[in-house]
Amino acid sequence: MWTRRNSDITDEEYKEFYQQISSNSSDPILWSHNYVEGKNEYISLLYIPSCATSDLWDRDCKHGLRLYIQHEFIMDNAAFLMPNYLRFVCGLIDSADFPLNISREILQDSRISENVRNACSKRVLKMLSLLASDDKEKYQQLWEAFGQILKEGIAEDRINQERIAQLLRFASTYTDSNIQNVSLEEYISRMADGQKNIYFITADSYDAAKSCQNVEKFRNEGIEVLLLFNPIDEWMMSYLTEFTERGFQSVND
Repeated sequence: MWTRRNSDITDEEYKEFYQQISSNSSDPILWSHNYVEGKNEYISLLYIPSCATSDLWDRDCKHGLRLYIQHEFIMDNAAFLMPNYLRFVCGLIDSADFPLNISREILQDSRISENVRNACSKRVLKMLSLLASDDKEKYQQLWEAFGQILKEGIAEDRINQERIAQLLRFASTYTDSNIQNVSLEEYISRMADGQKNIYFITADSYDAAKSCQNVEKFRNEGIEVLLLFNPIDEWMMSYLTEFTERGFQSVND
């Protein structure tokens, strides 16, 4: 199916194919089908699922990408074609550049694989960014399913760190809710006059973060504080030091 033109494939066909290769009866949130020519030649068909599989929290879980070479199936679980923090992505890469008898070891260390991985990573991040701006409700669904995994990219992908940071969502004293739906750009748009830093707190729970005395102090001064309470957050914030030239500052420092 993926060798046909996009215009010749219906949404139903895309959804049916996704269910075939993912063993998932739910429809994907979105997909991207691209024909790449130039330095490398390949077809990519990348799906963003609507829900997480039970093993997705295991960093060694099976990835959802298949590799085809010249339209022939080579392998599933082609983890070397997508960074680990995007392991929820499902689909396929069909490359015209590799020989059919190439070994997995050579594939993993190939410059072609690195180029495809980098290009597909940026494509997925662009897909997510467009979804976040075009359909906040669907993006919130995606964030609730995969947001904690996406946070791993802040440490793992320094080249795309700012793109990933744009996709992060937080609970905040502004919304007064444990729902993580505040972006960094929204926080910055509400910063007080003269405020230079993005203020946050990490805690073991939402209630612990919200009730912290230092948080209350900032709230009384009219300064918004991002409330982080997931297990990965303290580790993530040790790598996320600035966003659009604004530093992050813990209210406990």
